[in-house]
Amino acid sequence: MPATFSYASILHAVGQVLDQIGVKNFAIKEEEEGLFIEGYDGEGQLLVQGLYDIASLYDLMSRSEEKTEAEELRPGLQARFINSWLITIVN
Repeated sequence: MPATFSYASILHAVGQVLDQIGVKNFAIKEEEEGLFIEGYDGEGQLLVQGLYDIASLYDLMSRSEEKTEAEELRPGLQARFINSWLITIVN
C-alpha cells in the first residue's frame, strides 16, 4: 500500500462518504491537522461537520482501497461504510 495518496483519491473517498450521508453541498478546508469538512442538505442545513486528521484519512484511504479490491473480486458489491468516529452528524 502506498504511503502517500493523491488529492484526487482522497477527495474521491471523502466524497463517497458524503454521498452516503446524503450531502448536497459541502465545504472542505485543508488544515494543519487534516481536512475539516462541512456537509449540507439541499436546503442549506448543516448535516455533518468533522475533522479527518491524518491518521483518519489514511484509514479512510485504506478502507477505500479494500472496497475497490472487493468490488473487483465480486462485481456489483455495494460496500457501505460511514466512519461515525470521523464525522459528527448534526441534528
